[in-house]
Amino acid sequence: MRACTLTATALAAIFAGCGPEPSGEAPGADASAIRPEVVEVIARDLTLAAPDTVAPGWTTFRFTNTSPMIHFVAVERMPDGYGLVAQQEQVAPIFQSGFELLVAGDTDAALAEFGALPAWFADVVFMGGPGLTSPGLTSEATVYLEPGTYLLECYVKTDGVFHSYNPEPGMYGMVRELTVAGEPTDAPEPEPTLRLAISSEGGIRVDGTPEPGAHTVAVDFEDQTVHENFVGHDVHLVRLDESTDLETLEQWMDWTLPEGLQTPAPATFVGGTNEMPSGSTSYFDVSLEPGSYAWIAEVPGAAAKGMLVRFDVPAG
Repeated sequence: MRACTLTATALAAIFAGCGPEPSGEAPGADASAIRPEVVEVIARDLTLAAPDTVAPGWTTFRFTNTSPMIHFVAVERMPDGYGLVAQQEQVAPIFQSGFELLVAGDTDAALAEFGALPAWFADVVFMGGPGLTSPGLTSEATVYLEPGTYLLECYVKTDGVFHSYNPEPGMYGMVRELTVAGEPTDAPEPEPTLRLAISSEGGIRVDGTPEPGAHTVAVDFEDQTVHENFVGHDVHLVRLDESTDLETLEQWMDWTLPEGLQTPAPATFVGGTNEMPSGSTSYFDVSLEPGSYAWIAEVPGAAAKGMLVRFDVPAG
């Protein structure tokens, strides 16, 4: 059964303030001789391996997906006093049960369930991180990290269960806690070869020509808002082929639908950036081969919002 569509007004009321080896590689590894600090994040099945602590400053998350499933790494700054345990015990179960109510068609009960989220959840700040990355690929995303407690999370679904939720008692989902502390690094801000802007009014706009080769892509978040699927807009890069159906791709990006963000993906994703607050800039590295691609956001009705933008990379 198709999930009922929730209104943006209802969601805004609830979520106001929410801020084996790989066979291929998405980014260009030699894009710069001087680079921000690199944090290696590895997906193995439904787990994320990463360091426990990193220094503040410009930080590149290099995400290697050795899993047979598509994943991403959302970087989330937690409010003081909250971390992995709180998220897993107070947030992940509510999203899972709320989604199941949506699938059952009980929108009112779903809204009531989401309304039971703890008050502190409104103070979580989503700070980018590597976008959707298909099995066997590596992607990179760079953001500026202030000191604090962060979570690295993947909430793609398999068999209707979010990767970030584990139904086994006492077990945790695909979420990793990261402490940012110590002396700031002197890592420089990346220098982009392509620049994108995204906003609720203007959609995704591209400054520059996507030529073949290695690129560092800047994504400027001109604004941010809570969309009908509870999340803000972001930018993911998908490689298209003759079998890719753009309408199916667009619907897949809406997790509130039964098949939304459900493995397997309908196309090959090569990275991007997850959502960030208004006024923020994220960077991601990618090596573009000749072919057809699209920028797409994880929002319902992405095309109508200008957040599904197809483009071609010509042969060199």
